[in-house]
Amino acid sequence: MSSEKVCEVRESPIHGTGLFSLCDIEEGTPLFITHMKAPEIEGVWINLNPNCMYNHSKAANCISKTEGGRKFLVTKTDIKTGEEILVDYTEDLDLEQPQKNWENL
Repeated sequence: MSSEKVCEVRESPIHGTGLFSLCDIEEGTPLFITHMKAPEIEGVWINLNPNCMYNHSKAANCISKTEGGRKFLVTKTDIKTGEEILVDYTEDLDLEQPQKNWENL
């Protein structure tokens, strides 16, 4: 995972704010850690801001992977500069799951 800043928080057309790419990123690139497991509380994850501020979409361009006590994003498609970073939350049951009023993008 790179220490170079690859994303920034911006207003999102999907919901509130989201993460947007600052450069072109190739498919299969590990991006950054988004959550850490709380050491003393079973099943609790700590959000790492702003890295955890990505939005949900069925048209996801990234996946959330878990390794030990950390979650991180990996691109599943090429991402262009300015594109929003999106994850299908239903593929990681540790993430907040979509509600009925969420758009199914």
